[in-house]
Amino acid sequence: MMPVHPPFTPSTSSPPFTLSTSSATYRPGGVITVTMEMVKNSSMEFQGFLLQARSWHGQALLWPIGKFRGINTTLFTAVHCNNMENSTVSQASGVKKKKVQLTWEAPSSSYYGDIFFSASLVQDYTTFWVQLNSSTLSLESSGNSAAGALSSSTLIFISLLSLCVHC
Repeated sequence: MMPVHPPFTPSTSSPPFTLSTSSATYRPGGVITVTMEMVKNSSMEFQGFLLQARSWHGQALLWPIGKFRGINTTLFTAVHCNNMENSTVSQASGVKKKKVQLTWEAPSSSYYGDIFFSASLVQDYTTFWVQLNSSTLSLESSGNSAAGALSSSTLIFISLLSLCVHC
């Protein structure tokens, strides 16, 4: 995810933007809102970006996972990386912006484990940052879901017993 802007190389300065998510966890098939925005009180804007989700799991680190959905094609371009539809999003034009918000859908499998979002951001032709990563999103434990279902079943059973006792 490296912009090719010869003879310039990626900036090593601290990036003037944040990459955040609507949740610190995700579950297979779940939806996350991803936000890229300039730091508060900054007058700077960016004109280009490339964004994708990646997994910390083994070789999966090399390829995007999941897909972006509900992409406004007048503002954004869906990119198919590694034969994965809508796995990456970029800008549709060089219009400057301070904030971008996108919806990402997790893969249906729990194979990928913990994930993160990675972005490249272009302020202008000479100034850009690469490999800017979000905080890690942990895969929600399926044990929690099973425990919730077990608790619900247990409550129903207890309620039925209560009804029988009161009969």
